[in-house]
Amino acid sequence: MGTREQVGEGFGHAVRTRREALGWSLTDLAAVVRYDKSLLSRLENGRRKPTEQHARALDSALGAEGQLIHLARRALPRSPAQLPAAPARFVGRDLELAALAAAVREFGDTGGPTVVTIDGPPGAGKTALALRFAHSIAHDYPGGQLYTDLRGHSLFDPADPADVLEELLTSLGVESESVPARLEQRASLLRSALAPTRTLLVLDNASDSDQLLHLLPGAGGCAVIVTSRDRLSGLAMRTGAARVTVAPMAAAESVRLLSTIIGNRGSVDEDALGELARRCGHLPLALRIAAERVAVSELDDLVAELDDSRLDALDVADATPARTIISWSYGRLDAGSARMFRLLGLHRGPYLSVAAAAALAGVRVGAARRFLDRLAGAHLIHNPRRGHWRFHDLVADYAAELASSDPEADAAVARLASWYLHGYSSAGKVLAPYRDNPLRIAPVLPDVEPPTFGSERDAIAWCKDELPNVLPVLRLALGYGQREAAWHLPLELWSYLLLAQPWGVWIASHQLALEASRGDDYAHGWVATNLGEAYRRMGSLADAGEYYALGRELRERCGDRAGLAWSLAGSALLAIDRGEVAEARDFSEAAVELFAETDNSEGRALLLGVLGDMQDALGDHRSALAAFVEAASLMTALGSLQGVAQMLTRSAEVHVALGEHSEALADFVGATNAARQVGDLVAEVAALRSYAQLLADVGRVDEARQAWTQALTILESRGEDEDTQAAEIRAKLATHP
Repeated sequence: MGTREQVGEGFGHAVRTRREALGWSLTDLAAVVRYDKSLLSRLENGRRKPTEQHARALDSALGAEGQLIHLARRALPRSPAQLPAAPARFVGRDLELAALAAAVREFGDTGGPTVVTIDGPPGAGKTALALRFAHSIAHDYPGGQLYTDLRGHSLFDPADPADVLEELLTSLGVESESVPARLEQRASLLRSALAPTRTLLVLDNASDSDQLLHLLPGAGGCAVIVTSRDRLSGLAMRTGAARVTVAPMAAAESVRLLSTIIGNRGSVDEDALGELARRCGHLPLALRIAAERVAVSELDDLVAELDDSRLDALDVADATPARTIISWSYGRLDAGSARMFRLLGLHRGPYLSVAAAAALAGVRVGAARRFLDRLAGAHLIHNPRRGHWRFHDLVADYAAELASSDPEADAAVARLASWYLHGYSSAGKVLAPYRDNPLRIAPVLPDVEPPTFGSERDAIAWCKDELPNVLPVLRLALGYGQREAAWHLPLELWSYLLLAQPWGVWIASHQLALEASRGDDYAHGWVATNLGEAYRRMGSLADAGEYYALGRELRERCGDRAGLAWSLAGSALLAIDRGEVAEARDFSEAAVELFAETDNSEGRALLLGVLGDMQDALGDHRSALAAFVEAASLMTALGSLQGVAQMLTRSAEVHVALGEHSEALADFVGATNAARQVGDLVAEVAALRSYAQLLADVGRVDEARQAWTQALTILESRGEDEDTQAAEIRAKLATHP
């Protein structure tokens, strides 16, 4: 098989061959599928990898009968291979491995997905067993291997299923902007993405059955391995999951594990090893740490030390059964690495990048990397992904205990919050350089080097990468009294939130910011208004009205006229959504006066759109059209493709009302292209639906069907194949053969 680049060229060659066979130019094809001519050229030349959406649209337009879809799928990124390495020198667990293999064989005959759970006490080696087994069967799952830590039993908050679904979907090649907002839609999209594949999922450290409900495949072919301290009886009842319980190791296995790790150091007293294994409770985590200690000291010395300081919590039901053993490794660290270990215990996110760790400790990135490498060498942290680090949950508990009494904790939390605050602020300036942000950001703290970005792509990648850490960092900042950072950080996410629309983080971060900003009317007003906009876009109009009203009240009280303009503008948009034209006029007129004071072009363009909506509702179509055209021009000058798509769609709809079909068709094409370029799938669907209806009305049924099909494909890719819009499109397709 050729390289992925060759496969991509194969797709492009097939497109060009079929296009030329039909006698079409690139311009002709662009008019049919409503993709930019330059994009089609890059696809044909192999300089752009096709997406599933590209393939479906082109396959339909060129009558390829699935050939282009097949070629595009071959050109997609390789199947994910996310399994962390299994522990080196794995010993024993033969009975458990055999039980897991038998369970997988039995499920293979049922026609449903294979689900196997591994439960047991902390430190018993559940994850090690799961990874060892997963690697042994990975070759049977050509769809790839997905891995995620659900953080079910740690000091960190358990992973939100919605966030896990987003992580899994993007790992499967779904673009982040295509991930739907609602949990059920994400789960539906995951099932659709996994249905035609044989993919292996390892869901590590689950809290309970409910956390897993939306994370499972719906059809056969895939396998899921779950680990948890909980027995997960509810999951077994729903899925028939096989269950393997992992107990502490047998005495002989424990001694063998110690011997294997210690290696050849001359004669080792078997009785002493047996005593050490007993003192470790035969727990693999404790045994491995103890063996590493023996490997650099004398076994007799260690056993003698244990006579003076017995392990304080070897009860396997305790949350930290290896506290003393972990302390051995910690006690051997140099001062800088020990300090890094303590401060890492403050962080509650799923992982920490090297740069974030540097900010937390107030050191340069190179020094942070050296400290992290030393901690990894002592088996105190591991890197589940390149450049990112995390603790085993038991080690995290120990580090958190040390961090809670560290006198540097307050300063470390402030540095970490400053790093994230300035990072998202820098990203926002790259994503929307035209956006006027009157919020004054606190200076970056000493010894903090926030990220900078050379391109929009880099900024989006960083924002997406760090998004799972945002809520943990906000809670940490709030817990340590860093109230300004806790309310300001969500506001600096604004441009990324508008682009990616991660509803869960948007709402939850601003709810935390509401708490942090109480007593500060200026900050509280900004947060409330941003929440109002989130709820308006989600369709929760009652909640939107409540928060917009709160924003107006607070901003009037503190004299924030620039902020009040945005609260009024949002309130006008909400009134339009509710069909309250008179109220929309009052809000927009008040906002216009305030935006004139601040010379805010984005605000003026937004209000021109509101004005156009009002005039259209009152039947003054010519005035509405003029408002939308001016608004689109302003948005174009600003570089806001989202705004351009919105205004051109409304302009096209007014042209339809005036019977100006050619002008309407041109505006719909422009709106679709703008939305597609910026990745705003909601706006693209809106434009395609209206465009298709107009094409059908003027008798261009074949083109209408193609536009409806493209819109339906987008909805299906977002997991919205069962919502009202999709049903309406299917009805249109059925009535326009």
